[in-house]
Amino acid sequence: MNTPYSYALFLKPALLMALVACSFSSIAQIPFGGLISDKVKNKVKEKLVDKLSDARKNYDETNFNYAISLSDNAGLYETNELGKRTQTVAIAYLQGEDNREETAREKAANMNGAGELFYASNKYKLAEFEFLATILSLETEQLTDDMLYPLSLSNLGLLYHTTGRYSLAETYTTRALEIRKEKAAENAAGYSASLNNLAVLYKDMGRYDEAEKLFEESLSITEQAKGNTSMPYAISLNNQAVLFQTIGRYQDAEPLMKKAIAIAGQNLGDKSPNYIRLITNLALLYKDMGRNEEAEKEYIKAIEIKKKRLGTAHPDYAALLNQQAALYMQMGKYDKVEDLLKKSSEIYLKKFGENHPSYAGAISNLGNFYRISGKLEEATPLLAKVITVRKNTLGENHADYIAALENQALLQWQKKEIDGAYTLFKQVLDKDLELVRTFFPSMSEKEKAKFWNKLRPKFQRFNSFALTAKQTHPQVIGDMYNYQLATKAMLLSSTNKIKQQILSSKDEELKKQYLNWLDQKETLAKWYTYSKEELAEQRINLDSLERVANATEKELSKKSTLFSEGYEQKAISFTEVASKLKPEEAAIEIMHFKRFDVVFRDTTFYAALVLTKEKNLPQLVLLENGKELDTKFFNYYKNCIKQKVADNYSYIQYWSKIDETLAGKKTVYLSLDGVYNQINLNTLQVPSGAYLIDNKNLVLLTNTKDLLTMKPAAPVAAAKAQAMLVGFPTYGTKGKIAPLPGTKVEIDNIKKVLATKGYPTKTLVQNEATEDKVKAVNNPRILHIATHGFFMQDVAEDDEKVFGVEPDKAKENPLLRSGLMLAGAEQTTENLDTRQVKSSDNGILTAYEAMNLPLDKTDVVVLSACETGLGEVQSGEGVYGLQRAFQVAGARSIIMSLWKVDDTATQQLMSSFYRNWLQTSNKAQAFKIAQQELKAKYKNPYYWGAFVLVGN
Repeated sequence: MNTPYSYALFLKPALLMALVACSFSSIAQIPFGGLISDKVKNKVKEKLVDKLSDARKNYDETNFNYAISLSDNAGLYETNELGKRTQTVAIAYLQGEDNREETAREKAANMNGAGELFYASNKYKLAEFEFLATILSLETEQLTDDMLYPLSLSNLGLLYHTTGRYSLAETYTTRALEIRKEKAAENAAGYSASLNNLAVLYKDMGRYDEAEKLFEESLSITEQAKGNTSMPYAISLNNQAVLFQTIGRYQDAEPLMKKAIAIAGQNLGDKSPNYIRLITNLALLYKDMGRNEEAEKEYIKAIEIKKKRLGTAHPDYAALLNQQAALYMQMGKYDKVEDLLKKSSEIYLKKFGENHPSYAGAISNLGNFYRISGKLEEATPLLAKVITVRKNTLGENHADYIAALENQALLQWQKKEIDGAYTLFKQVLDKDLELVRTFFPSMSEKEKAKFWNKLRPKFQRFNSFALTAKQTHPQVIGDMYNYQLATKAMLLSSTNKIKQQILSSKDEELKKQYLNWLDQKETLAKWYTYSKEELAEQRINLDSLERVANATEKELSKKSTLFSEGYEQKAISFTEVASKLKPEEAAIEIMHFKRFDVVFRDTTFYAALVLTKEKNLPQLVLLENGKELDTKFFNYYKNCIKQKVADNYSYIQYWSKIDETLAGKKTVYLSLDGVYNQINLNTLQVPSGAYLIDNKNLVLLTNTKDLLTMKPAAPVAAAKAQAMLVGFPTYGTKGKIAPLPGTKVEIDNIKKVLATKGYPTKTLVQNEATEDKVKAVNNPRILHIATHGFFMQDVAEDDEKVFGVEPDKAKENPLLRSGLMLAGAEQTTENLDTRQVKSSDNGILTAYEAMNLPLDKTDVVVLSACETGLGEVQSGEGVYGLQRAFQVAGARSIIMSLWKVDDTATQQLMSSFYRNWLQTSNKAQAFKIAQQELKAKYKNPYYWGAFVLVGN
C-alpha cells in the first residue's frame, strides 16, 4: 500500500529499523543476549511490555489520539516531566526488541506505544521513527485491516501537525480518516477522533469553514459512541470553542468552553493538567472579550489548583503567573505586575538556572515592564541578559532572539542612545525580512497574514523611531523607503496560484519534488522555534536541513520557470527605483502608521516619501493628523462629491504639502495607503480652481518598485488577443435588483470600438452573464464587467446570509463581503433556496472567488459598476475587495469606481478609453484623455472622477 509524499515509507524494512536503532546507540544496551536463559528473557520481556502499558496509563487518552487546541502554550512542563520519566521505559523496550518473541501485531502495537511516549515527552524525531516503523511493519505483514493501522497513521499526522509540517499532517490525518470512515460502524470512536484531528489541523491552517463542519460531525459521532460526558467529547467541544474564538465568535465559544471544563472536572478531576489548560483557555477567551475581571477569576482558580498540586516552585505555576501579569497590564493594574513577574522569574531561575529560555522569557517580560514604566536603569541589565541567554540557547535566527534585540533597541531609543538603537533596529528588520523571504513561499495566504501581523508592528515602531533619528541620521529616511518597498502589499502575491498550477500539472515528478520542498520548509519553520538544547536532543542539524531545502529549491527552479519566477524574493533599494525616473518624474510611497512612543499611542501619521532623480535621499512629508484624514476630512470629501459642490479643503489637507516637493514634475508614480486608496487625487481642486488632473499625470501603482518591471506599451490589437465583455445580467424575474439597461448600451458601444481595429470579442449578456461562464474565462487580454457591484462595510449579528455567504464567514473576511452581481443573483440575495445559495454558480461572484480566475496574461480588468474600488482598507496592504482579488488573479491593471456612477457618463468614459487605448497603446494616457474628454462635458468630479486606474 503506497503512502504518498513520505520518503521514509519507501525505505527497506531493515534500513528503517536500523535508523530507529541508531537513535538509541548512546544508551547502554540491556544485556538480553549471552548467558541469560530464554525463560529470563521472556520474563524481562513481559515486565517491559507491562511497564510500557503502565507508562501510557499515566496519560489521559486524549493526550495521544486527540488533537487538543490550546489558546496558549503555557503549562506544558508537568507533561514534559512525566514524559521524561516514562520515555526510558520505551527506550528499554526497544533496546531488547530483537530478543523477544512477539507476534508481528504485538511488536507493531508496542512500537506505536513507544512512539506515543516519545511524542508525549516532545521527542518528536524518535516518535516519528517509531510511528513510521509501525506503519511499515503493518504494511509489510499485511495487517492494514487492523485498527492499529489507522491509529498509527493518525498519530503520525498529529506529530506532523505539532511540528508544523501541515502538508504531511493533512496527508496522514486524511488517510486515517478515510480508513476509519469505512469502518465507522465498528470503530466510531476512532472515526470521530480523526474528524476532530483534521478539524484542528484545518483551523490552524486557516480553513475555518471546513474545520467547523468537521467539528460538528465529530461531536455528533462522539456523543453516540462515547457519550456527551466523555473526555473525547469535552476535547472536541474545547476545540470548536477555540475555533470560534479564533474567528471572533466569542459568544458561541464561551458556553462550549464552560461545558468542556465541567466534563473534564468530572472525568479528570480539577487537578489534572488538561483541566487546568481548559481553564486557561477560558481565561484567555475572557481576556480577548475584554471581560478582564472574569479572566482574572479563572487565572486565580488555575493558579490555586497548580499551587495545591505542585507547590509554588514549579515552572507551570510560574507560567500562570506570567499570564496573569499580562492580564493585569491589559487591565491597567500595574501595581500587581512587578511582583508576579519577579516571582515567576525566581521560580525559573531556581528550576533551570539563568541560561534557560524560560528564565529569559520571564526577565524579558519584567524588563519590558520596567521600560514601559520608565524605570530604565532597572530594565537595562535584564534586557541585556535576555539577549545573551537567547543567543546562546536559541541562536541568532530565532524569533525570540530577534525580539530581544528589538526590546534593546526600544530601550536605547528611550535612553536617547540613537546610534545604538538605529543599529539594532536595522538588524531586527533585516532578520525579519530574511524570515519572510525564507518562509513566505511555502505558506498559505492565511498563514502569511498571521506571520506578517506579528512582524508588522516592528516596522511601524521603526517608522516612529525614524522621525526621531532623522535629525542626526538623515539616511534613516532611505531605510524607511527601502522597508516600505520590501513590505508594501507583501501579502499580495501569486504564490498560492503557483502552488495550484504546479499541483494541477501533469508532471508527477515535479509535483512530488515540490511537495517535498514544502515539507522541508515547514519543517525548518518549526525547528527554528526550538532552542539549541532541544535541537541537540532531537539530533537536528539545522545547517544540514537548510542545505537540503536550498538544493531542492534550486532543482525546482531549473525544472520550472513558473516556480522560479513566482518565488523570487529580491531586496530592492530606493536607488534602483530612482534610477528608472526621468528628470520630470517623481515616485511617492504613501505610508500610514500608528505613532509609537514607549507604547503605541492613539495617534496615526501619514508620511509621503518623495523620490526624485536629483535627490540622494527621499524627501519626507509628514502629516500628523492621520485620524482626521481618515474620518472628518474624508467624510467632507465624500459629501462634496455626492452633493456635487465645490471642495475647498481636501487639496489643502491631502496634497498641498506633498505638492511643494513636486515643482517641475509632470508625472508622479504613486503607491497609496490608508484613506488615500478611497479618494481620487485627480479630483482635488487647487486654489486656482484647476484640478490635479490638469497639472499632473498621476499613475497609481501597488508598490513603486513596480517601476522596475514596467515594460513599454505593446500594441493593443493582436491576432490572438480577445476581449471578454460581460454586462446587463438577468438578475431575476421579481425586479428586486434594479436592471441596468445602460450596461447593455455600454457593452455594445465597446464592441463596436474594438471591432474598428479587428479586435475579437466575446459577449455575455442577460441569461448568458452567469457566474459559471465568467469563471470559465481563460486569460482574455481585456475583461470588462458592467453590472452591480457591492461592498458591505460590516455584517449585522442577525443577518441570515450575506449575498449567499454565512455571516460569520463574511464578517471575518472582507473578500466575502465584496463582489459582483450576475445572472440569477436575485434568488441568492433573497436566500430563497439554500441549495442554490451554496452552489458555486449562484449569481454572486465574490472577491474571494475572483482571486482564482486565470488572469495572469490579462492586460486590463474593467469593473464598470458602482463602488467596485471599495473594500476594507488595511495599512500597508491596500484595499481588501474586488481590487485585491483581481490583482491576486494576475491582472496587470484594473479600472474601478470609488462611488456610485452615472450611467451615461460611464458609457462615454469607457468608449473613449478603449478608443484612445487602441490609438496610443498606453492605458494610463488613454484613461486620462477619456477623463478629460468627459470633464469637458461634465464639469463636476462626480461624473468624470469616479473611476481610477491602478497598475502598469
